[in-house]
Amino acid sequence: MSSSPNDKQSDPTWQTAWAWVRRQHAGEGELDAAASAELAQWLAADPAHRQTYAEAARLWLLVGLVPPAHDVPSQDAEDAAR
Repeated sequence: MSSSPNDKQSDPTWQTAWAWVRRQHAGEGELDAAASAELAQWLAADPAHRQTYAEAARLWLLVGLVPPAHDVPSQDAEDAAR
């Protein structure tokens, strides 16, 4: 069963997982020792945390592979190239 984006916005586990993924990829992408320990503790607290974190990390990766809208040629540009 697939969940809608609204479900994720109201899911505290998803919000925490997403915050950890964003935090890991902000700046250098590495957490300090205290943050790494905190993340490990959160992941170990509940199997759902690890599963949700993995889903958030996959989403982060996929979003990074999607080009920004301004990088995608418009239909007008494609027509002009023909």
